[in-house]
Amino acid sequence: MDGQPVDPGQELPPVTIEAGVERLAALVLILTCVSHVAAPSAWQRLFASIKAQGEAAGLYIAAIHLPLGLMIAAFHWVWTWPGIVVTLVGWALVAKGAAHLTMPSLARRSLELVEGEQGASRLRLGGLLMLPVGLAIGWIAMRA
Repeated sequence: MDGQPVDPGQELPPVTIEAGVERLAALVLILTCVSHVAAPSAWQRLFASIKAQGEAAGLYIAAIHLPLGLMIAAFHWVWTWPGIVVTLVGWALVAKGAAHLTMPSLARRSLELVEGEQGASRLRLGGLLMLPVGLAIGWIAMRA
């Protein structure tokens, strides 16, 4: 679009399913990373609530990771550079979700890593380390 108002009767340019998935993945990852950096204590409270669910905590963690991972795995079957980055992130999310579904005790160990002040620092660090991935996926989404 060239800065002109959009005519409501005008069709928007087509977007491939892959580009739509890339845009969704970029937005989710960027927002989640920024939130981990800006509000780690909120994440700690969320994770404490999940941990309090006992063995079911693994199911909650899987429910956090699987939707985006399955969306990417189902609709973003790109195995060439740079799109493969998005596909691999999706499959990593599926693997993490599947691991928590099948081995719920993993959740307790991973949730303990984000407790206390050291946990807040780990959440910030995780957000900072994954933010470039989200930004890279954003670039991949906008290049087409």
